[in-house]
Amino acid sequence: MTMTLITNPDLCTGCNRCAYACSARHENMFAPALARLSINNYPLQGYSVPSVCFQCKRPDCLTACPEQAITRGLDGIVTIDADICTGCGKCIPACSWGMVSKHPTTGKAFKCDLCGGDPACVAECHFNALTFAEWEGDTAKNKAKQMKFRNEYGSPELKRDAFGKSIMNEAGR
Repeated sequence: MTMTLITNPDLCTGCNRCAYACSARHENMFAPALARLSINNYPLQGYSVPSVCFQCKRPDCLTACPEQAITRGLDGIVTIDADICTGCGKCIPACSWGMVSKHPTTGKAFKCDLCGGDPACVAECHFNALTFAEWEGDTAKNKAKQMKFRNEYGSPELKRDAFGKSIMNEAGR
């Protein structure tokens, strides 16, 4: 059974501990800007929306990669092989949710790899806004509902913000 990362924005406090944990796991430093997920905070509405990679079944980032550096494993995890990635950046605009970024130091693309099946962000989220569960039943329905808020245009930051606002509007905030 495929496991997936699920968000529940109604439980997110916007504390950003998940982003710190992610960057610590991948970059060996606390640098939320280098995290593989982000939190969209809307303080005036008192609402926060985590943006995470959906590990799409048919990932547009994978299709856009001319070097075949992006692959989808049997476990459903979409990964980027940094040794193959040339940093062309074609995968970045291909993601409709803005979840692929260019690393400021290496110039290569990076995205969530679910920490190989043990997401650090989930372990750090004490409010259960992030969970790692089997992709079935209500989990699949919740994820499909969130995935409908996609954007074809704009930077990754703008896409994540638009996603967050759509989720917030859906929640009636």
